[in-house]
Amino acid sequence: MEDENNIEKTKSIKSKYMGRTLLLLTHILIVWGLYTTSFYENSQLSILNNLRVVAFFFWILLLTCQIRTSFSDPGEVLQKNVPIKLQLVHDMYNKKCKKCNQWKPPRAHHCKRCNKCIFKMDHHCEWENNCIGALNQKYFVLFLIYMLLHILTLLSIHSIGISEYFMNSKRKIIPILMTITIKKCQILGILLLCFFFIIFVSQLLWDQITAINDNQTVIESRQGKFGRQQSFVNNFKQVFGDQEWYYWLLPTKPKMKLNYAELVYGEELIKQGTQYLEDIIYDETNPASIHFKEFMLDNYSKQKQ
Repeated sequence: MEDENNIEKTKSIKSKYMGRTLLLLTHILIVWGLYTTSFYENSQLSILNNLRVVAFFFWILLLTCQIRTSFSDPGEVLQKNVPIKLQLVHDMYNKKCKKCNQWKPPRAHHCKRCNKCIFKMDHHCEWENNCIGALNQKYFVLFLIYMLLHILTLLSIHSIGISEYFMNSKRKIIPILMTITIKKCQILGILLLCFFFIIFVSQLLWDQITAINDNQTVIESRQGKFGRQQSFVNNFKQVFGDQEWYYWLLPTKPKMKLNYAELVYGEELIKQGTQYLEDIIYDETNPASIHFKEFMLDNYSKQKQ
């Protein structure tokens, strides 16, 4: 048992340093990409200056989202916040974490890296050095969106700048390409990295959109399980918060309520289209059922107190 704990600690330390290295490398490349846009400062096209401002703006946003994703609580299940009534109900089904030896909500998962149970844990992100869960998934999705927009803006700047250079140059294209300079190597390197990151970030973003649409985490998808199937808008609000739409675009704390009583369903039950157990067990309109609101933890109101 002691050897297993030591192995886990070693893996955790390695993954932590690997994540920090990857994150540092990413931001170095981003800053380098911004620097290469200065190669077109003598351009007469005002659109290049405007795009440089946009690229800088996206960089600030993605940096803010990355910091919030890395350092915010992903949704740790704190025993003091779990209603005793709910614990007693689920104790009958032996819903306890073997690692924490504490009650675990149906949609929570124990992270070996963080050594704690995370509500709606999607995955442990080495890139962010933190778990992605119910409380920081919004920041992670926004980080991916602004990263993608930043890269596309850099590509636009270089595409326009290169096109203008060739159009204004009196030399032929082939001799220009054959002449090797430091600036040309840097531009080529940034272009290659941009195409790589577009594929990488787009895949991650698509996975997140699919997960939100299916009300499912990455871990649940491997287990063939889902949360309650509802509209995309309702699923979206569970991640981005039930607020005015412009808050969805900013890395502000989402206004949401964590429902520790939320159940997870197998794929077979979803296909059958049967009535959800929440409708029976946690129906707030049914006096005979357990009151639904008792299990809703309002993270936004607690922040205001």
